[in-house]
Amino acid sequence: MDKAHFLGISVLLVVVLVGPFLALYCFHKRWDLRQAKQARMAGKSMQAQDFAVKVARYFMPSIQIEKHRFHGLTAKSEPMDIRFESLGLELPNGTTVLSGVTGEFKAGTCCAIMGPSGAGKTTFMNALCGKAFYGKPTGKVFINEREASIADFRPCVGFVPQDDIVHECLTVGEQIQSAALLRGEPWTTSKRAKRITEDVLQILQINHIRNTVVGSVEHRGISGGQRKRVNIGLELAADPTVLFLDEPTSGLDSTSSLTIIESLKKLGELGMTSIMVIHQPRYKLFTLFDEVLLLGKGGRTVYQGPSQGAVPYFQRLGFEIPATENPADWLMDLISGEVRSKRFPQVGTHPADWLFETWEQNKAQVGSYFSIPGNLWTEQDDRTVLANLVEAEWHQIDVDESGFLSLDELTRLIRQCTGAEPKKNIVQQLLVAMLEVAGRDPDRDGVSREDFIGYLCSMQVAASRADILQLQDTSSSSESGSDVETIVMEATCCTPTGLVREARGFGSHLFVLSHRQLVLWWRKNSERALFLAVVAFAAVLLASMDKYICPTPLWMPDPYLNLHTALALMQTVYCLGLFGDDKQVFWRESASGVSVLAFFISRVVLNTVDLVMQTFVFVALYFMMLQPHVHFGRFFLPFLLVSFVAAGAGYFISSILPVQHGPFVASLVAFVSCGLMGHPMRVIQMMDGGMLEAVMDVISIARWSVGMSFLLIVEDQGLPPIDSIQGQQRLELEVMIPVYKDRGMWQGHGYWNSGILWLLGMAVVLHSAAFLGLKFTSRTKQI
Repeated sequence: MDKAHFLGISVLLVVVLVGPFLALYCFHKRWDLRQAKQARMAGKSMQAQDFAVKVARYFMPSIQIEKHRFHGLTAKSEPMDIRFESLGLELPNGTTVLSGVTGEFKAGTCCAIMGPSGAGKTTFMNALCGKAFYGKPTGKVFINEREASIADFRPCVGFVPQDDIVHECLTVGEQIQSAALLRGEPWTTSKRAKRITEDVLQILQINHIRNTVVGSVEHRGISGGQRKRVNIGLELAADPTVLFLDEPTSGLDSTSSLTIIESLKKLGELGMTSIMVIHQPRYKLFTLFDEVLLLGKGGRTVYQGPSQGAVPYFQRLGFEIPATENPADWLMDLISGEVRSKRFPQVGTHPADWLFETWEQNKAQVGSYFSIPGNLWTEQDDRTVLANLVEAEWHQIDVDESGFLSLDELTRLIRQCTGAEPKKNIVQQLLVAMLEVAGRDPDRDGVSREDFIGYLCSMQVAASRADILQLQDTSSSSESGSDVETIVMEATCCTPTGLVREARGFGSHLFVLSHRQLVLWWRKNSERALFLAVVAFAAVLLASMDKYICPTPLWMPDPYLNLHTALALMQTVYCLGLFGDDKQVFWRESASGVSVLAFFISRVVLNTVDLVMQTFVFVALYFMMLQPHVHFGRFFLPFLLVSFVAAGAGYFISSILPVQHGPFVASLVAFVSCGLMGHPMRVIQMMDGGMLEAVMDVISIARWSVGMSFLLIVEDQGLPPIDSIQGQQRLELEVMIPVYKDRGMWQGHGYWNSGILWLLGMAVVLHSAAFLGLKFTSRTKQI
């Protein structure tokens, strides 16, 4: 190898190692700046909202102010009433684990499913939402009084698993925004996805950790309660019509549990129905639920109705609750048979059967056991009083009597109402918000009295379909460039009618997933650097063995067998993590409608960059130490093909096997495919023209790659004089050259082209098998 060739490879080695990381470092810094800007904008918006709340309460301290106004999540054009009749589930062995559950969950309500262990709570929810694949469901489900399956409305349904299945290397904000883009309607823009993200972060009270990486057990990130809220937020980002949750408060303290349920109840104002399995909540949390379904042992209904009507119902049956007892705990003890009825002492040792029969007799009268008195003071009364108070003091607010509240006048008003000196940019943010809500040009210098009163009143009103329609009417006369018009168009005009929601297509999924994978790829640079160091060490070690410790001529096939086997083993093991490390995340996203092909391609394409980089480092270091007299590109190609085939094997193993079994199987595959069936002497023995040779051709990587590297050196660099080659080496050469060169399958293409075609074919087959394994293995977890 001449000096220029050596220098060129050295420069290329540096470029391959430094170039991608330098480019991605610039991307990373730009991404960080964007995230910081979004956080600053969100902070300004929160401060402006806080000032507006204080101004409203200054005029009317008793007014009920909404903690958050929705800008991305929309009111449902057709909420989902769910009614079920005689719902049950029978296992394949004939055992009935759920029987005759009848009831209804009204749209926009927050509902709980409770019962003692073994009552079939999770089974009921799985049967209701079409996920009980382990048995035969019975009964009927009605959606808005039409018999249907909830599974038919998958784009409108969210399901929060009990385990917190999240991306450990993404920030909170990145996860929720990518979920909004992946599961939103095809017309969901990046701006609307950001507004949805803001809504979810605010409603779940995790805005302050939006730029914090979630983390794992090894790398601490957010707390367990925050992780639980992120788990819920991933489903809320899809803006579902109905949300199922499997024990969303498990492992949380009472305060965190209360926060989560209050957040879900808030979303009921948009028409979203929340249905959850919950285990022994404290009483304050229990009373937050609009409806509770109590299941007894054997999976049968013992009560279904308002949460605050449960205790009165059982008291009428003669059950007495101690004054110091938590009613939710008391109900669980009662259903389990630990509490006896004084009115019906003859119940005996099977209270579940009696409770079920009693419920069947009394369920039509449950509404009379509990009723909510009507409000004496309405929200409209609050609005009227607030408008009158502002009008009475307008002459003191509008100092210059221009009819408009200017920036300086708004600053003075905030100072008067709060006692604090607001920053000019925060006041400007509040002024723009007032103009946008009114549908005015945000560049105007002031806000009118009517618009000011309208903004303060709008803070009190819960989001509803009527509010959105009113906003649409208001914005129809506004100027075309306003952000509020964009929000209205996305929230109403683009909202599908009914419960039929179109899902995003393959192209959209591929774009979002590729962007997310790039972020994940960058955050794993430390792991990548470690593996590159291992690859470099392996190359130097093998080169030292062949040159100094056990000198082996390059015109023998043995060095290439060792090189290709080592490279195949490293690449197979490296690729196990691509689909094995976060398989549960894939199952969750696939179940929600994310394209499996887009998921597969987004990961494989970016991982190919790693494969090329690692292969280049491995080959370049060996090549520079041994300095064969051949072109580097031709020397590099067989190794690259080995990497692609080994990567396909790693993908396939990780897609069909549990992660703990991957390394062992990968090592076995690499050994058999390269070290065992690719050994030159064994190749000679197996080339019998029959089935054995065909098997070797199909499954052995080294059978083709070693021949390519070996004959490349023989033909391009040449052999020493045959008389100078002694003993075993001479005998091996005389046998192996014709075997690799003349007896290979597809002899008409030559050994080089045949090797390329076979290795590419193996890579394509293994990649395809990996995709099919990913799509069809554990299929029930993806539906």
